[in-house]
Amino acid sequence: MGTFEDYLKFEVTESQEDKKQLRIIEKISLSKETEKAIKGIDKDITIIAVAQVYCPDCRATVPFLKKFSDLNSKIKIDYRSRETAREFFPDTEEQIKIPTLISYVDGKYNTFWNEFPAVVRKEMNEKPENFDEIKYNFRIGKFNAEIEKELVDYLTSL
Repeated sequence: MGTFEDYLKFEVTESQEDKKQLRIIEKISLSKETEKAIKGIDKDITIIAVAQVYCPDCRATVPFLKKFSDLNSKIKIDYRSRETAREFFPDTEEQIKIPTLISYVDGKYNTFWNEFPAVVRKEMNEKPENFDEIKYNFRIGKFNAEIEKELVDYLTSL
């Protein structure tokens, strides 16, 4: 299982993305409702997070996973690079989009997040002319409340 510390080392470049990720995590504060919901999860959940620290979309998503797993030991995050995640995508030669999140519960895998959260995908589909602006807003945290809710809703539904 890849740890958060492993994730911080996946293809780190000279621009020190690992430190950016740590600063972002420090700035994220979860709502009281989220903390209560995450602490209330009573079944083992593993999330395979295909992510790399240089990716701005990963830096927008991974902090929530880290915070959730810190709050509840039943939530385990298995961090994988694109290369170490190949076993989950044996039938494709294409580059795996990051972040990709896969849940593993009761012996079943389910890909539930592929590059962008549903709220961002919806905005991009409704306003394709604003794609770059929407992506930028996602990366700088303007969708954080929606991301938090989407992840919590998914995890509590398992």
